[in-house]
Formats: sequence, structure tokens, C-alpha cells
Amino acid sequence: MPSLELRLRGYPVAIIDGRPAPLALKRGLALLAVLAELGRKVPRQQLSALLWPDAAAAVGRARLRRLVHEVNLALGFDAVVGDSDSLWFTAETDVPFSDLERTRRLARAAVTTPAAAQSRAALEDLLSIDAHQMLEGFEFGADTFDDWVSQRRSEQHRLVARALERIGDELVGSGQPLLAGEAAARLVAIDPLSDAGHALLLRALAQRGDLAAVESAYFAFAELLRAELGVRPSPAYEALYEKARQQIMRPAPASGVDVALASHAPPIRFADGDEGTIAYLELGSGPATLVVLFGVWSHVEVAWEEPTIRAILERFARRFRVVLVDRRGVGLSERLAQEHSLAAGAHDLEAVRRAVGAERLWLFGNSLGSMIAIEYAALFPDRVHGLALYGANARGCWSPDYPWALTLTQLDAWAERLREGWGQATSLAEFSPSSAGNPAARDWWARLLRQAMSRNSLPALLRGFARMDVRHRLRDIGVPTLVLQREGDRITRVGAARYLAQQIPGARLMLLPGDDHNLWAGDVEAVIGAVEDFLQG
Repeated sequence: MPSLELRLRGYPVAIIDGRPAPLALKRGLALLAVLAELGRKVPRQQLSALLWPDAAAAVGRARLRRLVHEVNLALGFDAVVGDSDSLWFTAETDVPFSDLERTRRLARAAVTTPAAAQSRAALEDLLSIDAHQMLEGFEFGADTFDDWVSQRRSEQHRLVARALERIGDELVGSGQPLLAGEAAARLVAIDPLSDAGHALLLRALAQRGDLAAVESAYFAFAELLRAELGVRPSPAYEALYEKARQQIMRPAPASGVDVALASHAPPIRFADGDEGTIAYLELGSGPATLVVLFGVWSHVEVAWEEPTIRAILERFARRFRVVLVDRRGVGLSERLAQEHSLAAGAHDLEAVRRAVGAERLWLFGNSLGSMIAIEYAALFPDRVHGLALYGANARGCWSPDYPWALTLTQLDAWAERLREGWGQATSLAEFSPSSAGNPAARDWWARLLRQAMSRNSLPALLRGFARMDVRHRLRDIGVPTLVLQREGDRITRVGAARYLAQQIPGARLMLLPGDDHNLWAGDVEAVIGAVEDFLQG
């Protein structure tokens, strides 16, 4: 018999043997949702009252009989059966299992069992943007059904919030403040006016030793309460804020790798751009400044957590003042209604240059970061020493005269794939095939994607990337340029590197063995050694 699964965290969908069923009847979807949520035989009278509250009893039962027939016809088998009094799912098929029920099981386990609160499955599921949702955007004008959904939705909100609180407590207790901060962000999204998420956020930021972030979080919550409710934060929250400040100003000895790492992490700073602040991390004190610009995904704090990235930055910092930047719209930089364009990226980079007080910059760009580096070098030629471009394109999408990039259709399909797998290590096998089987690498990559942007901002980000084109800038580049590319790169084709090297006057092309697009995967020494030789030369 076919297997039936229901997706109820958003707009409802019935899945038969892994494929969406052609069921467009709203009341049919509502019937399946009610039967799955109640998990038992449901009286026909109760169902007809939910679905047709204004109909006479006899009329409602007749409509229900017809609806059951239409639902089973659309599903292709008799999934819903019954007798004269009740309806239920047939026992001859696999028991229908919904994504809501999976989330509830994980949430209940996290609330009651300490080990479950730190399980990877619970963490990935409950950190999803729709974990607390139920039948979002689904309605058909039946007040009784809407009221029933509202009650069940409130229960889902409360359960997921309790689980996230417990998970956050466990993460703080085990010295994992970055993940605890993610749990806090989800709590705040569920209920922005509740103390719980904001309190967890303060504890996570305090454990990271980030006094500026603690103060920013406190004042943001206080302003929200004042604007929305006309009240001050609770005494308990005020006390926690003071405790967090004292903890940072008089830190206890580090215990555990993550706490020690946080205590040695360089501070996160912010430059004032034209449309908001640009986050950057700064380390080293060399006479020259090297700015590192990552690709589509960027989050300076999560990047510092990755051991190989940290080692790369520290290695460069022996000779340079190193600056790692989150461009606008991603990471810790301003995200609200931000423009994803090369001009915006270049002007944000100029704001960072002014903030660090550097006259000229060396620019090391990876992927999309390389395009911003090229744009900046063309707009501000007197402020650039040279460019190191790794895994770089000159254009964001395919065109007849630029065949080395994805088409718009392929980019849209990729965006949908990322949205469907949100919270997971989606596309790691393409970006870093050498580390795709490493559980730690997968966990970190999933965290980077979640932190770099929101699920709903993905389409705008990739559309902005598709519009980027620096081909008209290449002939104007008058500084030393190194173009690096791994020959088997699955994200940027080797033809794109050859094109850049041919079009930029005097550029040097270096093709390296390997399949990884991420510069911190595979033979890192070959990439970083080549960049060091270029900078020193």
C-alpha cells in the first residue's frame, strides 16, 4: 500500500510515496490535517461542524461523504475510511506521519531528557524557521476550523519554545554559545516580547565575551518593550543583564575549547556605511592591510569558529593587519531591505577602509567576494595595492558570451533546493567535496548557512548575485592581480579563471589540483602559499 505523509508546518501538502499528491481541495487538505492531528477515529458530526459550520447537519454529512470520495480519488487509494459514525485513516496503509508530529516528538524529548536536548536531530529541526508554525497561510472561510487551528498552533508555539529554552540552557552549560545564540534567535522570532529568548541571548553573548553585543541586545529589547507595551524590562532581565556585563568585565578562567576560543577571538567591529553598519573582524598589526572577502555565505563569527579559517587568518596576521568583512545583507552586517549589488559591496568596503584607517588595501576575494574586489579596484584604483582572486567569476549568471556560470533557471532551482533543505548542510558536496563526509564540517556548514542569512532572503540574494557583472571593469584594473583556481572546482569552472586572467592586464593565472571551491578545504597550503608568495612579491 502507498505511504502517506503530511507536511503541515506550512501550507499543507499530502505526500504519496515521496511525491506531492494532486490534491487541490482546501477542505480535503483540512480533513487530512484534522485526522492526522487528532490521531484517532473522529466523529463525522465533529468533522462536518469544523468544515461546514453554517450547514445543516444532514447537509454537512452529505458534503463530508462526497469530500472523502474526492480525497481518496485524488490520493489514488482509500486513505480515509469510516463507518456511519466516524472517519479515520485506513490501517492497511502506513500510518500517516506529519512533520508537525516529528517536531513535537523531538521537542518533548528535548524538554524531558538532557541528552535529547543536545541531539543533532532536535537541534536542526527545532532551529528551522517554521518549526513553531502550523498550517501557515491556510484558510477557507470556516471560523470553527480557524479557531481549532489557532488553538493547536498556540500549543505548537509553546512546546517548541520550551524545547528551545531547554536546548539553549544545555548549550550554554556545555560551552557552545554560538549554537545557544541560534536557539535564542529562534525564541525571539517566535515571541519577540517574551523575556525567554532575549535572556538566553544575553547568556550566550556573555559566554562569548562580547560586551558590545550584550549591551546592544539589552537596549534593543528595552526599546522594543517601550515602543510596543510602554514598559521597562522585568527586574529578572535587568539583573541578568548586569550579571552578563560583570561576567565579561571579570571573566572566569576558561573551561572547555569553545569558551577558550571565544576568549581569544578578535573583537567584532562595525563600520558606518551609507545604509547601515558593516561588520568586520580585525586581527594582526602589520604595516599593510589585507581585506578578506568570502563568497555568497559569510558570517565573521561563525567563520572564526572553523579551525582552518582561523589558522588562515592568523597566518596572514603575522605580516598584515587582516580584516574579514561581512558585506551588507549577510552575516552580522545590516540586513534590513539591503541591496545585493557590486556597487553596494564596493562602497561598504570603502566604509571599512575608512574605519580601520588604512590608506590602501590588499584584497583577497573568494567567489562573489572576488567580484566585489574587482569592482572596488575599478572605482578606487588609488586605494588598492593588488588583488588575489580565488574561485572567481566575472559574471553572476550565464550569457551567450559568458558560458561558465549557471543559468537563471539553474540559480532558481538551486535557491529552491537550499530553501527546502534549510537548516541542513545543503550543497556542501559541491562546495567542499573533500569534507562532505565529515560530520563536524557538515554541522559547521549548516550553521554558517543558517547564520549568514534567513531562508526567505535566499532568492533575493541569489537574484542579486545573478545581476552582478564586472566584465566591463577588467581592462581598467591596473594593479598586480593573481587568479587562483582549482581545476576540478564544481562551483566555478576553470574557464572563468582563464577569462579573468586574459582580460585583466598583467594578471597571473595559477591552476591548482583539487575539486574544492571553499578555500579552507582540500589542499589549503597550496592556495594560501600561493597568495603569500604573491603578496610578498
